[in-house]
Amino acid sequence: MGPKLMSSIASLFLLGALLQVVSAVDHDVGGDFGWNLPPNTTFFSDWASNKAFSVGDKLVFRSKANEMHDVAEPNSEVDLDGCVKPGIVFSTSAVFSVALDRPGRRYFICTIGNHCNAGMKFDIDVLAQPGAPNSPLVPPPPPSSASSLRFGALLAAFSGLLLTIVA
Repeated sequence: MGPKLMSSIASLFLLGALLQVVSAVDHDVGGDFGWNLPPNTTFFSDWASNKAFSVGDKLVFRSKANEMHDVAEPNSEVDLDGCVKPGIVFSTSAVFSVALDRPGRRYFICTIGNHCNAGMKFDIDVLAQPGAPNSPLVPPPPPSSASSLRFGALLAAFSGLLLTIVA
């Protein structure tokens, strides 16, 4: 292979790796089930517990057309547990998204009827950057295929950069 072709290939690897590292994720709340009355009170907490959320990601709340739900963000865990309706309710539309624009703990509930007490509530930890804990006291999440892909993307980026320099 000629040096020009090697340089082009390395540049493509570098570009692909960088796009993978900085890409945000849209999380469909509740997966295929959506933001609807859950089958049990821990459904949404269970859904959120095995996800990693980072600044730049979005939560997408999708409700069935025949069900009325909203999205509100309580101020604290006490308010989440007690299903306390905050002063601002975000939406009553069938599809609504919330940008995760700052690191830290975030809480979400449905304030309509008894929906929150029925389990339409959850909390998440939003990381400052993918794979970075919010504080030294918070242990990092267990390795996942997403973090392995990010590591692989970084490795590919550095390899591509090295090949470009050497060639």
